[in-house]
Amino acid sequence: MTGALAFPGQTPIALAAGHGSLQGLLTLPERLAALVVLTHAGPAPAARDDALAVILQHAGIGTLTLDLLTPAEERFADLQHNVSLLAHRLLDGLALLKQRMLLGELPTLPIGLSAGGDCSPVVLRVAALRDQDIYAVVCRGGLIDLAGVLYLRSLASPLLVLVDEDDELGTTSNRRALRELDCPHELRTLAAQTDSPTSAAAFELVARATARWFIDRLPAASQATAAVTPAAG
Repeated sequence: MTGALAFPGQTPIALAAGHGSLQGLLTLPERLAALVVLTHAGPAPAARDDALAVILQHAGIGTLTLDLLTPAEERFADLQHNVSLLAHRLLDGLALLKQRMLLGELPTLPIGLSAGGDCSPVVLRVAALRDQDIYAVVCRGGLIDLAGVLYLRSLASPLLVLVDEDDELGTTSNRRALRELDCPHELRTLAAQTDSPTSAAAFELVARATARWFIDRLPAASQATAAVTPAAG
């Protein structure tokens, strides 16, 4: 991450990796209380993460949307499942954010992590490793047990796991993994949508549930609760 940060505003970022650069976008609203890192590995889930980022920003929470694979790596499906590699890269990204905070180039902010699918165990592992820095975590789908049982047992950050109600395998696996946790946690099933599962309504439902979790748990973010209505259910 090089160059000046736009505050408020958007700053494209690039983090050096083994086969190129990781691409991300840091967005800081004028009324800033916290920062949530939205991670994915491979082609960006644009509609989903865009909906979440907008709701978070309206609540005074900055967002860093970060792809943990370089463009050259995205064609290799096995890398999307490499929890150790992706966790290492996310840790590097967090280290750069903390460095900017220490230098006074970025306000000192509580940080949350959010991811879906293959990146769910990645953010859980990173949160367990950086428990002094990560104040809340949200995982959308995926199998959190792939983070490793030692990381599950050492996680301190409040964790929300969102799963589709028709995902029996994911629900069963994640419930079993949650038994290993000592931290505050919740598994919430999302009702099947009557329209397409990739619809704007489905994205907004997930986004509002995610935003509410962060707003209720990130220090100072509760000052902005009026900007987000409670999630249905």
